[in-house]
Amino acid sequence: MSTSSKPGPELALLRESQDRVLEREGIPMVLALVSEVEPIPEPTQRSVREDGARLAESLDRFRGALLAGSRDDDMGCLTTVLTVASYADFGREGVRL
Repeated sequence: MSTSSKPGPELALLRESQDRVLEREGIPMVLALVSEVEPIPEPTQRSVREDGARLAESLDRFRGALLAGSRDDDMGCLTTVLTVASYADFGREGVRL
């Protein structure tokens, strides 16, 4: 069964992230960078909480758009959502979804 509708931006981004040549490009991962020179930010700081909320919203949005019917403990679902969210966050050059 074929459909002529264009995939939504989340599905298009998932397909783009899966079409990469990972042995050349590397594998994007959810990552937190912390300066070892300055004090580690406290989780109560506004900027830290805002960044965490942004990342959580992104993960929820991708899961809802791509895998709404999956179980919460489905590791394939978790891997897919982490892959596409990390790719959207910093894997694409100059583009953030």
